[in-house]
Amino acid sequence: MKIAFYAIILAIVSATPLFATAQSKASEQGTIINVEKQDVATPPVREGANPVRTPLQSHYSVYNISVQVNCDVYVGRYESELDDLPSTLSAQSSVPVRLNNRAMYLDFPGDTVTTTIVHHEVSHEGACAQSAPAR
Repeated sequence: MKIAFYAIILAIVSATPLFATAQSKASEQGTIINVEKQDVATPPVREGANPVRTPLQSHYSVYNISVQVNCDVYVGRYESELDDLPSTLSAQSSVPVRLNNRAMYLDFPGDTVTTTIVHHEVSHEGACAQSAPAR
């Protein structure tokens, strides 16, 4: 019984450094291609509804941030109730990017913007088009 307990503890302790390494990838330099802002109100109210009889709505902003890293273009979604997107997130800006599963982290001095990756594609423009295999 004690041997099984110690084996489990040893397995957990051994796996912890592997998990920590997988979570912290080195950042790569990326370029912001586009930032689209969308204002969202929930719950939606149908057009032409009587404003007196509509429910209270919650308003927030959704940003779709397109970033190119090498020949890959990632679109990350950032939601904010405070409309607090850093002003440094603008088109043609260079930004350190960390990618992890379905998350994209945009690292700025003193601040990290965490986004959820909603789209990924390979760019076929410029130097990327020349290195792409022929079909």
